[in-house]
Amino acid sequence: MEYRAHLETNTAFRYHWLVWQLTGIIQPRYFSTSLYRLYTVLVNILVTFLFPLTFVINVFFSKNLQQLCENLIITLCDITANLKFLNVFLVRKELQQIKIILECLDKRLNTEEEYRQLKRAIRTAQLSFCIFLVISTTGTTLSLFMVLYSEERSLLFPAWYGLDWQKNDLAYAVCFTYQLVALVVQAIQNVANDSYPPAYLIILTSHMRNLELRVRSVGLSPANNKENMFLSEKEQQLDFKKFNDCIEDFIQINRLYDLIQKILSKACLAQFICTALVQCVVGLHILYLLDESDDYGAQILSFIFFLAVTMEVFIICYFGHYMSAQSLALIDAFYECGWIPQTLAFRRNLIITLMRTQRYAILYAGSYIPVDLPTFLLLMKYAYSTFTLLLRFK
Repeated sequence: MEYRAHLETNTAFRYHWLVWQLTGIIQPRYFSTSLYRLYTVLVNILVTFLFPLTFVINVFFSKNLQQLCENLIITLCDITANLKFLNVFLVRKELQQIKIILECLDKRLNTEEEYRQLKRAIRTAQLSFCIFLVISTTGTTLSLFMVLYSEERSLLFPAWYGLDWQKNDLAYAVCFTYQLVALVVQAIQNVANDSYPPAYLIILTSHMRNLELRVRSVGLSPANNKENMFLSEKEQQLDFKKFNDCIEDFIQINRLYDLIQKILSKACLAQFICTALVQCVVGLHILYLLDESDDYGAQILSFIFFLAVTMEVFIICYFGHYMSAQSLALIDAFYECGWIPQTLAFRRNLIITLMRTQRYAILYAGSYIPVDLPTFLLLMKYAYSTFTLLLRFK
């Protein structure tokens, strides 16, 4: 059909690939290898390594518990973001393999409904990137306003630079400029880091849904969309070929799931650990230090980081849960397809496929923690329990 050539699933990740090219992970085409390697080294040393290092060192220079909490919140979030960025670099080969599998699955589109389903998923994946971009831009802009309206000279975030920037104009200009540039680069990195896990889950879920539609249509009459109990030999051959194509698609989707599991497992684990630690530190900050401090900017910043890390976990758990539910629906489709009037070879292939479908797809963080809504609720329960425990000791 004509619409097959006009839809490419990989367009859902074009913004992510652009960010990864700009930040030195994936080399663009027609770009000098030596120059790009030099560019990659400079960007990642000056930003990915040195920028979080200034936060880590500043933690050890905290003068009181309040500063320690504020510095820890920023440091934990930034280190987690860089670990997720490093994970993208380590799984870049798997990302290329995913592109090839998606190109193969795109060729399987048979109906207008499948086309609309996949097109809607691509738009949702692109929208997730735009939403995180707006959130990141808002956070960066808010930090700039806090500096502009601050009564004292300050930086965008508390950090250590080994210079007396509070009294020296030149030192302040250098530190502020470096932090602003590094913050913009890291903000772009974080947008891709936070949006590519739900984007890949959205696309995987969409291809599962399309395969479910194709499997359920096996053995159905095109005229009335009902199961035909009496099939001719030619119709049986057509259904057998259609079902074998579905099996091939199922194998490809399982490969796609395995690759997505590999690229997201460590990133999700890092996000879960970061969220738990930040929630504990923010709870300590609120209960013990909120009444003693008049630094409202730092308090607002703590709330923003708390909401940000919580929202990141919720989004990935939501789409992980949705993907698992679609995987169960796909399994049901194999059981409910029109297999009764089919040939013996058809039934044999169906039995083998049903044996493979006994385990439904579920994303795991660190190969142990399920990435779904019950896990998110459990994480919120632990956060509330910790908050209550701290409240009793206050």
